[in-house]
Amino acid sequence: MNTPQAGALGRTLRWLRDSQVARQFGWLAMAKIVQGVASLAAALAVARALGPVEFGALSLAIAIASFVAMIAALGLEQIATRELVAADSGARTLALLRRLRWSGALLGAAALLAVSVLPQVHALGASHLVLILALLPLAQVGDLAEWRLIASGHGRRVAMAVVAVSPLAALVRVVLAFGGFGVVAFAWVLVAEWALRSLLLSLLARGLGTQSGEGVATVALRDALELLRESTPLLLAGIAVFAYMRIDQFMIAAMLGQQQVGLYSAVVTLAELPLVVPTLLLRAALPTLTRQSMDNPLTRDRTLVRLMGVSVYLHLAMSVVLALLAEPLVVLAYGEAYRGAAEAFRLQVLAAPLVALGVLSSGWLVLERRTGHALRRTVLGAVANIGLNFWLIPAYGIAGAAMATLAAQALATWLADAAYRDTRGLFMMKTRALWPGNWGRT
Repeated sequence: MNTPQAGALGRTLRWLRDSQVARQFGWLAMAKIVQGVASLAAALAVARALGPVEFGALSLAIAIASFVAMIAALGLEQIATRELVAADSGARTLALLRRLRWSGALLGAAALLAVSVLPQVHALGASHLVLILALLPLAQVGDLAEWRLIASGHGRRVAMAVVAVSPLAALVRVVLAFGGFGVVAFAWVLVAEWALRSLLLSLLARGLGTQSGEGVATVALRDALELLRESTPLLLAGIAVFAYMRIDQFMIAAMLGQQQVGLYSAVVTLAELPLVVPTLLLRAALPTLTRQSMDNPLTRDRTLVRLMGVSVYLHLAMSVVLALLAEPLVVLAYGEAYRGAAEAFRLQVLAAPLVALGVLSSGWLVLERRTGHALRRTVLGAVANIGLNFWLIPAYGIAGAAMATLAAQALATWLADAAYRDTRGLFMMKTRALWPGNWGRT
């Protein structure tokens, strides 16, 4: 049946197919698929080899290190992409970003060293793992090269680096798992994987058209502070997102014990696989959206509505299928010992359409220089998630933690935009994204 909605959907899909966004997304998605498949296979082998208790300790250590490494990036990714597109990767902009990125990495490494000696971390059996993972923020500084490549439209080079490193790292993990190695070995592999990836990305980003002398370009403190002023709300928003996506693990550890953390961490890894799509889509689209924002903001908004609509329906379809197959999928992936996590997995995957809206809409906030709202809405979600965890985890176990996360996502990615006058336009864009017939309207 040829309805207006079907016609709008077809036009949007044809536009995506022919656009620069689609080409960039295609390369990034291909790389992420390879990385996801490799990482999932390795995670399954590691989870089975270590068992819920040791896998729980490793997951907690990685969660702590990933949290600090995220802070070390200073919330710069989307801001950096916008600035690199606008400045055509000028030497001064690049030198400024490089110094900010390295400063954050050094502070992150120092913070993890301090965390590793905390009695609370030692009691969880993760202090020695956190000590090793203190190198992670330094190993990840190559993401600046990745931002440059994406801003310049070279997603293929990013894909090359990921495809070269991820399967190799996964193979090493599988070999170590079957060889009976302990958790320390897997912590070292994670650091090595990111260091090798950073090295390859830096080599691939050389000669992107920057002026000579980029390493000695003058960097004004005022410019650094201005970038940090814009990126800080995004950084704090990332912390808040981490709170309602990861704080569950720490609260489960305190309330239910380490074995339940292992169960929950395993299915979180599985449930988050589809969530890379909106992140990749925004990364691929942000250079195009930045140029459209400078030329015609209405065109940019139509593009963003189309992207949000396609992503929501894609994730809704995936969520329904995964929710229906939750128990057999969990048992197939992790074994009978993890069957008790199936209900939590079923609830976790239902948040995917909401996450898609939240991730893609953050691009609008960056381009409109309203990054403060990103912090505002995610803080609301984090507070709601923590509060609900105190009620739902004792009552429903790890399924209760998944319920809290789902409710927090609805608040942060949907209702929060409607509550403020300066973002009600964004709320209306999200509403239009739910109806394909409205995707071409402004």
